[in-house]
Amino acid sequence: MTLKPDVVDPLVLPAAPAVSLDIEDIYYAHVAQVTRWVGRLAGPGHEVEDLVQEVFLRVHRRLSSFRGESQLSTWIYAITENVVRARRRGERLRRLCSGGPSLDDLQLRAPGPTPLEALERRRSNALIYAALDGLAEKYRTLFILFEIEGLPGEQIALYTGISVATVWVRLTRARAKLAARLERLEKRTVSRG
Repeated sequence: MTLKPDVVDPLVLPAAPAVSLDIEDIYYAHVAQVTRWVGRLAGPGHEVEDLVQEVFLRVHRRLSSFRGESQLSTWIYAITENVVRARRRGERLRRLCSGGPSLDDLQLRAPGPTPLEALERRRSNALIYAALDGLAEKYRTLFILFEIEGLPGEQIALYTGISVATVWVRLTRARAKLAARLERLEKRTVSRG
């Protein structure tokens, strides 16, 4: 992707010398993007605002260690992914210790035009996120960034530090694994109902 010299890609910031390292500037420039990432990577049932706050607390604490070897947005994405991964890991351990939630516990609170449509949407989303939760993080993250967040493969490669070819291979595998998990979960849901 080539840009005209006078067009600036909002996702691509210059290296450290030209980037303001004021936490307030960084927060206002990236909060919407980080909120989207957190919401999508964490899935339903997570406190997005708390996770976004944790991301920016870590950004603030580690700002002096930002060397400008990558784009600021790439560095912030890595912190976001680590915060979400740590929270999901902790919640997974708590579920294992407490017996774990059912699919009904994972339903989203999504508004819909009618109660029936809202229920169907929640069940569908819960099923998808339940299937996503069973994927390895390397597949889950790429699937969410590409399919849900709509990022191009090149941007995902920048954020995750892997090659574009690896992005496409893992994305193909993620789709296959997700389809298989969805099929198993749907069969289990039908047999219960």
